[in-house]
Amino acid sequence: MNDSTRLPVTFGLIAACVAVYVAVAFAGESYGHPLNVGLVTQPPEVLARGALVPAFVAQGRVWLLLSSMFLHSGFIHIALNMLSLYFLGSFVEVAFGRGRFLALYLLSGLAGGIAYLYFGAFQGPVVGASGAIFGLLGGVFGFTIRRGTFSWQNPIIRQLLILTALNLYFGFAVANNISNTAHIGGLVGGAAFGWLAAPTVYSSKRLRAATPTVILLGAELVLLALWFLFFA
Repeated sequence: MNDSTRLPVTFGLIAACVAVYVAVAFAGESYGHPLNVGLVTQPPEVLARGALVPAFVAQGRVWLLLSSMFLHSGFIHIALNMLSLYFLGSFVEVAFGRGRFLALYLLSGLAGGIAYLYFGAFQGPVVGASGAIFGLLGGVFGFTIRRGTFSWQNPIIRQLLILTALNLYFGFAVANNISNTAHIGGLVGGAAFGWLAAPTVYSSKRLRAATPTVILLGAELVLLALWFLFFA
């Protein structure tokens, strides 16, 4: 069994991000950006149409919370994110199962976006899958905390903690369209999902297995509604 068969969601997400990246580079030609340049640094005019900007969300463009998760500012940005997604997906998708893995990824990305709405720059754009990827780390942390196996002595946990620290540093070092606010929001959202999912991962009952997704999505929708009411 090859990796693409064993990890269909991971490879599907990677393929989607890469396809969007190439499409944005092609679209940049209509703004005068050569394709070879757009493949290295994405054309800002195109990114602006899908980037998460709280001011635009306040106008009703809620889909930016989703579209921004599949956009990246440049080659290094997408390369590092897709490499992280592959290595994390290699065991998180297997451990959580395909459906839970996809829910963890998307809900973590949404959590990162909502965190940016509350604490990010109101007019500042942000793009990237980093919030969702941080959520995969958080999912493992939340799961192991509830299971009582979270420890620096655990080599996997130790490596993931180091990876988290390095990625947070990268977020501070590279400021363009990247936000550690979204990273931390995704991390917290993923940890909540992992903690909620810990008792249900091995359950064969669909309703029980779906409970973490329903609870976290409900909480995120409430936070989004509150933002619209008091901050937008």
